[in-house]
Amino acid sequence: MILSWDILMLTSIALADVVADVLGITRESAQLHLKMIRAAGKITFKGYGRAAAAMTPLDASRLVIASAGSIFAKDSIDVLARFAKLVPISKRTRHTATLEESLAQRIAELPMDIPHLERVSPSPEWQQRFGSRRLAETALQLLDPIPAYSETTNQLPRYAILRWLDHRGHSNVLVFGPEWESLDRGTEISDLLDHYSNHGLFQVRIVRRQALVDIAKALK
Repeated sequence: MILSWDILMLTSIALADVVADVLGITRESAQLHLKMIRAAGKITFKGYGRAAAAMTPLDASRLVIASAGSIFAKDSIDVLARFAKLVPISKRTRHTATLEESLAQRIAELPMDIPHLERVSPSPEWQQRFGSRRLAETALQLLDPIPAYSETTNQLPRYAILRWLDHRGHSNVLVFGPEWESLDRGTEISDLLDHYSNHGLFQVRIVRRQALVDIAKALK
């Protein structure tokens, strides 16, 4: 899937600073994440200074995933490899975009005007399926199992949950995983633990919706 975006004016260095500030990591750390994934061809690059390429929502998406999922910048490429290409795994969804593409789409549409909560009245069926509007505040969740001594990182599947609000103020959700997986029901981290046998230790990284709003404002 190829994404096209309007021309934006934020440089990669400035984007890294914005991502650092909204995620609460140091700017030096975000710059290292940027350096690693740019060297792997995952960031738009045309040159430096005035010739530097303007950043896109897809660039922002990749930097967010790498920064949020990595403790150390040296792990940025591995984190992107584990999460960026995950696909929607719910049997009921028609979405086909990968996690990095879907997150980019969410960033591209932000910020948006949404109606006040009292004006949003989804049906009980919708409310039961997708949950409350408050859940969308945890916009991105990355489920990363910590491998045991006898396991390697690549042996264990990774999952992600992406939540967002649409223009009606309704909360939407997509669950992402490996392309060979499927999810019959559930949209919570606890629902995904059944996809592991006896593994017992995990870490969950969460990016708040407001962080994505702030990144989107900077891009525009």
